[in-house]
Amino acid sequence: MSEEPPPYPDQPPETEAPDAQGASGNTGPQVYHSEIDPELKPIALKQMVEAVKGNGIKAEDVNITKFEGETLEFLALTELTLDTKLAIKHQAGKITGPILLQNSGMFQEAVNKEAHKIAHSLDVVERMCKAVLERPDKGLCLQNILIKLPFLHKDFVAHEPCKPCAAKGKINCARCHGKGEEPCPRCQARGTEVCPTCSGRQYIQGPNNQNQQCQRCNGSGRVGCTQCHEKREIHCSICKAAGTVMCKQCNGHAWNSVIGMAEINPIANYSFDRGNIPQQPLDKLDLLGSDIQHHSDIQVIHRHKELEEERDDISIPYHIKVPMAQVEFMLKEKLAVPAFLFGTQGQLYDMPSFLEKIMSPGIKALKRAALGQGDIATLIQTAGRYRTLRHLILATSKLGPKKALNAVIEKNPIGLSEDSAKKLVIMAGKALSLIGKKPRQIGIAIGLLISGLIAAGYFLAGKALIAPGLPNANIALRVDALSVLAALGIGYIVAKIYIKSAMQKSLETLFTKK
Repeated sequence: MSEEPPPYPDQPPETEAPDAQGASGNTGPQVYHSEIDPELKPIALKQMVEAVKGNGIKAEDVNITKFEGETLEFLALTELTLDTKLAIKHQAGKITGPILLQNSGMFQEAVNKEAHKIAHSLDVVERMCKAVLERPDKGLCLQNILIKLPFLHKDFVAHEPCKPCAAKGKINCARCHGKGEEPCPRCQARGTEVCPTCSGRQYIQGPNNQNQQCQRCNGSGRVGCTQCHEKREIHCSICKAAGTVMCKQCNGHAWNSVIGMAEINPIANYSFDRGNIPQQPLDKLDLLGSDIQHHSDIQVIHRHKELEEERDDISIPYHIKVPMAQVEFMLKEKLAVPAFLFGTQGQLYDMPSFLEKIMSPGIKALKRAALGQGDIATLIQTAGRYRTLRHLILATSKLGPKKALNAVIEKNPIGLSEDSAKKLVIMAGKALSLIGKKPRQIGIAIGLLISGLIAAGYFLAGKALIAPGLPNANIALRVDALSVLAALGIGYIVAKIYIKSAMQKSLETLFTKK
C-alpha cells in the first residue's frame, strides 16, 4: 500500500491528488473504461485451464471469446472519532508523574481538552493514522471498531487533604481514645489482684494443720497488681502511650491522591459511496472485506497541511483502483462459460457449474454406482477418468464426507458449486459402501478369527498361568471377561485396518492407468 497520492485520469500526472473531498466536493466513485493490465487475461485463461485439466478437455480446447475490461476507481474513507473512558482510583500520599489538577472535579474537562488537542495536533493525528495503517487490515472495512492506542492515554492527579485525620497523618487511638493509657487487663483497673499465696482465702495452712493468716496479703486476700503496680492503667498496647496512631487512609502522608486514568482511543468507521458502484463489483468488495488490499491498488491520500489544520475530523482517505472484466470462455467450441474477473489477482467469480456438464458421463456413472446399478467397480472406474471425480472419490474414502467436501471445494475453486459437490460426495459415499461390501466381509471374518485365536490361547494356556496368582473366583471371572473384551477389540482394530487398506488398494487399482 503506497502512501503517495495517486494521479487521477482527469489531471496531469505531476499534479497532486485532490483532497478526500476534492476541489469540487465530489466523493463519488467513478468507473473508467480504460485498458486494464493485459496480464490479467492469460491469468484468467490459466485458471480455466487448471479447472478443466484432467476433466476431459485439453488446454488447447479452452479459448477466451470475450474479455471486456475496465477499472473501478473510487475514493474511500476511514473516519476516526475519539472515544474517551475515565477510570478513577485513589492512592495514599501525593503521587507525582500524572498531570496535576486542582481537584478531581476537573478530570472530565481535562479529558475533553486533551481529546480536542489530539484532534488538532497534526503530529499526533499523523501518528494515529500511521498506527491504523500498520494494522493487518490497514484500517479498511472497519465498522465501529475501537482501536487501542496507548500513546493517546493520559493520567491526571489531584491531591486532597485526608479528611479522617484532618491532614495530620495521625488520628486518636481508638483503644485509649487519645489518652495513651488503657485499663489494666490483669486487675480490671482495680489496682489489686488475688493473692497468689492464699488464692484469696486470706489464710494458709500452718503447723499441725492449723489455719494461720496469710503473711503476703496480711489476711486481705489481695495484693498489689504486678502489671500496673496499683496504678490501675497501663500504657496503651496499640499506640504505645502516644495517644495517636497512623491514619490508614493516607498512610501517615496527610494527603491522598485521586488519579484519573483516561483512555482516549479512536473508533474507526470505513465508508465509500456505494450508490455509484454496480452491484456485481459491490458484492465482491463486500465479500473480500479488508482483503481487498491484496486484490487492488490502494494508495493513501495525504491532504495538504493547510487543509488538515482547518478540519475537525480525523480520517484516512484511500484511492482504490480495482480491475474487473466480463469474460467468456469457450470449451471445445461448443460450451460457453461466462465469468466475472475481479481484482489484481485476476480471480474469477460468478461462474456456472460447468464442470458438471463436461463431467456428465462420469457423474452418471457415479450415480449408477451409488444406486447399485451394474458393475460398481467399473462404474467407479468410469467416474474416476475425470480428475475432479477421482479426487472426490479418494478424498471421501480417506477423509469422510465433511473433510472430503472441504478438500473438493478447495481443489476446485471454480466450476463446481458447493451444492453440487455435496451431492457428489454423498454419491461417492454410497458407491464406496457398496464396493466395500466384500472387503468388509473379509475384514470381519479376519477380525473374528483373530479374536477367536486370542481368546482360545488365553483359555487354553494363559488362564492356567494366571489363575494361581488370583486371590478369589470373582477376580478370576473379571480377568476372563477382560481377556474376551481385549480379544474382540484387537480383532475389531485388525478388521478396520484391513478394510481401509483393501479399499485403498482397490481404488488405486481402479484408477491406475494401464
